[in-house]
Amino acid sequence: MDVSLRRALGIAALFGLAGCSSGMTSQSPSLPSQNTSAFVHRGVPFIPFALRGGLSPHSIHPNYATNASLVFEADQEETAVNIYQTADLASNPAPIATIHVAAGCPYGLATDKKGKTLYVDDNCGGNDVEEYAKGSTTLETKITDGISNPLGAAVDEHGTLYVSNYPATITEYTKGTTTPSKTISGGGLTDPFGLALDKKGNLYIADFGADAVFELPAGGSSVTNLNLQSLGEPIGLAIDEKTGILWETGGGDNIVNVYQLGGSTSPIETFSGNGDPYAVSLQEKGKPKGEVLESDLGKDAVYAYAPGSYTPYATLTNGIELPTGLLVVKP
Repeated sequence: MDVSLRRALGIAALFGLAGCSSGMTSQSPSLPSQNTSAFVHRGVPFIPFALRGGLSPHSIHPNYATNASLVFEADQEETAVNIYQTADLASNPAPIATIHVAAGCPYGLATDKKGKTLYVDDNCGGNDVEEYAKGSTTLETKITDGISNPLGAAVDEHGTLYVSNYPATITEYTKGTTTPSKTISGGGLTDPFGLALDKKGNLYIADFGADAVFELPAGGSSVTNLNLQSLGEPIGLAIDEKTGILWETGGGDNIVNVYQLGGSTSPIETFSGNGDPYAVSLQEKGKPKGEVLESDLGKDAVYAYAPGSYTPYATLTNGIELPTGLLVVKP
């Protein structure tokens, strides 16, 4: 989809269609006719209301085991989070469980360091972050204060939750709270999306509107543009905490870039996506440590990369419709 069309559709969704609670009004732009059933945007997603009334084809699944590495796939079109066993990816398995969000559609995903809580950004008018206990598909609680069209999520070693919102803010929540302790804006933030943390607790922010990656120092209140080169509308970020390797998905240019934090601003590796690289996640603990998962909206698929490899060893399509968020983790 053309980038300008994505942007126009996002604005229309925010002010004219998505039913957001900001109280703002705007004249929706004239949009070209499209025959696709759902749109994903560089901004606020829009799902036709006809898709919002029922359950995904997987229906309701029971709770799930957490004794091995798992892949969580947020799916806009299914308004659900599908859960897979990482060890089975090569066989293109069906989900072992599915979480159906309470409203809207899921985007950013994160867990705390002990895997006790799964956080799900609920966009498409949902305007909350939902919390699920380890191994459970039942909603436990939700955060609404400070949340506006959430797109990205990350949790540091102290349990602080970071959420990227549209309009452009980063909200922080101290462990166990539902009211933001800090709200970050300005400094060039335009359309913050994917979030990732390094081993020192510094937060990295993919901003497709600014065509930049920003750093928010641990405990800081202002962001700095890293001035990374060769970016193409950055959407997703993932960091290997041990090596400082940063993966960035650039859907605008159909590329995936890999950088060395603290090194050159040029990528150490760049390879082509499959139409629209989107979400990305890297496993930090357990086996296989360093595993990378990347979604592509051009193929409605998720690709798995072995540690240190830039060629996927597996392609996951079973149960996937529109993969807008990813998390690979050993809970």
